[in-house]
Amino acid sequence: MKKLFAIVCAMIVALGASAQVYQGKVAAGINVVYGSYTESFGIGARFQYVPYDQLRGVAEFDYFTGHKGRNMCDININAEYVIPIKTDVLYIYPIVGLNYSISSHKVEDEDHKVSKVESNHVGLNLGAGLEYEINDHFAATAEYRHTIIRKIDQGVFALGINYKF
Repeated sequence: MKKLFAIVCAMIVALGASAQVYQGKVAAGINVVYGSYTESFGIGARFQYVPYDQLRGVAEFDYFTGHKGRNMCDININAEYVIPIKTDVLYIYPIVGLNYSISSHKVEDEDHKVSKVESNHVGLNLGAGLEYEINDHFAATAEYRHTIIRKIDQGVFALGINYKF
């Protein structure tokens, strides 16, 4: 698990280092998220890079606070195809990508001893989003992403703000 986490972090850093030379094609932002599996709110961070006019790559990290003893964090690598609805102001985009989730929950045995069980999962992201450009540097987003994992399916609702470099 540590090796996979290190590889994903290295990919995000490499993407960021190569993307920073392109003015106007890079954005970073924060999200408030709600997960249906964890039944809790969380916070997220995202980095996006636009290699082509309407196609962008997005790296995201979301952390869901504990509810009913469940915690979860997600690392997502997504592709989004941006479609203008109203020129230069409002956009819609489908989302497809990969997810790596780390979930933990507390288990109590018959002796009332509490232990923490952690599991890691790889899944697929499918969803859609809406982006409204506030000005040249800021954009507000609303999106829904469904993460399909073998034992855990989670719908994630996100509201966020992005700063475009």
